[in-house]
Amino acid sequence: MIRRTFHASRWVWRVAAFTIAASGCGDDASVQAKHDATGGAPTRVVVAYVSADEAVARPILDAFTAETGIEVRARFDGEAAKTTALAAMLRAERDAPRADVFWSSEGIAAAQLAREGVLAPWRSRTADALPERLRGEAGRWYGFAPRMRVLVFDPLRTPMASLPTTMLALAAPSTTGRVAIADPRFGTTRGHVAAFAAMLERTNPGAYAAWVEELAAKSPLIVAGGNAAVVDAVLRGEAAFGLTDSDDFFAARCAGGSLGAIAIRQFAQGSEGGGPMLTPNTVSLVSGAPHPTEASELMDFLLSRRVGRWLHESRSGNFLVDESTSPQDGSVSRDPLPAGLPPIDPSCEPLLGRVQLERAGDPFVADEFAVIEWVDRAAIALRSAWGSKASP
Repeated sequence: MIRRTFHASRWVWRVAAFTIAASGCGDDASVQAKHDATGGAPTRVVVAYVSADEAVARPILDAFTAETGIEVRARFDGEAAKTTALAAMLRAERDAPRADVFWSSEGIAAAQLAREGVLAPWRSRTADALPERLRGEAGRWYGFAPRMRVLVFDPLRTPMASLPTTMLALAAPSTTGRVAIADPRFGTTRGHVAAFAAMLERTNPGAYAAWVEELAAKSPLIVAGGNAAVVDAVLRGEAAFGLTDSDDFFAARCAGGSLGAIAIRQFAQGSEGGGPMLTPNTVSLVSGAPHPTEASELMDFLLSRRVGRWLHESRSGNFLVDESTSPQDGSVSRDPLPAGLPPIDPSCEPLLGRVQLERAGDPFVADEFAVIEWVDRAAIALRSAWGSKASP
């Protein structure tokens, strides 16, 4: 989660990407307003770079268009290397921006871009109503619809009692069983290990390097394909357990996979701010956005409680921003999910509720700027150790 002081933000992190696929966005993503087929008034347009899964994001963007008449030209990225390529594009285009809005499925990429001036300050009544922990420095990013980092396992092969309950314990000599982890250069894994390293080093300099060496000695399985591939590796029995995101766990579990999950802490019980890691989506205004008015409308839409509710009730199972709000709360209109947004299977609703209750009265808290400093170092250290001691 994010906690802020006057000078700095604190947060739980998630990051990165490498390949992108253009979808619904022509070669010139900054397409200007065009005339409709009848030669009437120009169509209003907003260009969004989106690292959230297209199956989830597209129906929400379509609902925005249906409600406002604003056409969304969206560019999506690939699964295996979340967000990095879109962030690189935004940097490359900073002198002649094509995008208006950056919807990231995690937060550290937005924090990095904000620090570099690629993202602009922005405010609205919707944004001002968000908890302070979900508002970036100077309003350059805003968080919504978080997910959780979990440890998944096959209960038919691995008893819950044998699982490590903290990131620290993953590398402990007493922990048996192989762990699967997505490539730490990308995705939520990149942000997770950076946040863990930053806060571990704050209290115990040198401890992260020691943890990496101990973990590498256990021959962890590094997988391509992102967090979904981690789940697949556990289901195939290639690893006893794996670090992934709650939505990937929900998807596999609701599809009938023999899978359990725990909300893994970073540090031992009783360590304030050392609990499970929540990873919000973030939305930002691009500096020099060609369509700032339309961008503001889209950002307000994405940050609304209604969209948060849709994501919560979808197969993605995102958590509500107001963690005390129950699914039965009537404070938000109960309009149906947008067409195309897959709902959660009714048989999985009890599962979602149980995981929510188990997840965190004490979520992981990390300093935004400390995480930025560690994001590359943490991944390089893991990759280096794996290169010599772990399976490819």
